[in-house]
Amino acid sequence: MIVDFRRIKIIFILTFAALNIYLLSVLLEKNETTLSFGSESNTLNIEEAMKADDISFPTLSTNQEKIPLLKTDKSRILESDQSKLENQTTVFEDGVLFSTLSETIPLEVDDQNLTIVDRTPITDFILQGNVLHGTEYSFLTYLPLRRQLVYAQVANNIPIGDSTGSITFNLDPDYEVISYEQTFAGEAEVQGNSRTVISQKRAVEALYLNNQIPANSTVRAVQLTYYRTLSLSDMDIYSPMWYIEIEIENAPVEIRRVDALTGSIITTSSVSLPSAEAQIQAKTATSSALLLEEEDSSETDNAVD
Repeated sequence: MIVDFRRIKIIFILTFAALNIYLLSVLLEKNETTLSFGSESNTLNIEEAMKADDISFPTLSTNQEKIPLLKTDKSRILESDQSKLENQTTVFEDGVLFSTLSETIPLEVDDQNLTIVDRTPITDFILQGNVLHGTEYSFLTYLPLRRQLVYAQVANNIPIGDSTGSITFNLDPDYEVISYEQTFAGEAEVQGNSRTVISQKRAVEALYLNNQIPANSTVRAVQLTYYRTLSLSDMDIYSPMWYIEIEIENAPVEIRRVDALTGSIITTSSVSLPSAEAQIQAKTATSSALLLEEEDSSETDNAVD
């Protein structure tokens, strides 16, 4: 039996060509669906629907920027350099540097609105070299009910908004900084060409249409940031993300995240950090444990005597 390899080759080529045409048609159909969704959202006038639900929001831009992906190399500099920090007690665990300050940093607070009037003491603390790589971070948000100020590591002039590059300062009931937690994403490099991201307006609409913005709430911030999408043993990849804060009366500020390339809702944060209350409770528990240990040791010594 003679096998016609040339004929088989032609059949394979035609088969793959047909498959490519089919996949292309599926892709185009998907893009058309996405575009029609966008035009339909305008027709429905989502902003009016949000207002009807008593949802307040700032003016939302329709501009679409072009943002590249980032690559960062894994860094253990927080662990290796923590000994350089003075007047602090530090512990490094699971990629997070926990620091308790020997002296608290008092802040001026508007008691009625629980807003920080002046962040200068924290800025001075950072600039004086009391935080590793502190100059690479900028203020991101203040969470009044959690009594936390969050600073984000800046990469490509855009903050990292998923806690893999952040400093969270914890305040006690007197609004004095007692401790902080820090993560560091490493040095960042731009990867490939810039990609078009969805607009502020589209990101907020995506949240609303997915029931992620409750009635009687306020969208108080919509900021373009980065988040980690891929983590390997020696490197991480970061993609653009919309970081959105939603405020509900007498409730903690809720953080919502939307992938700025796909418009999909991001449901989890990369790193979960404890609240100021948890920090104070942990500190109190540690002090109590040390006190009990000293008392047990004293009783043992007396028994021996």
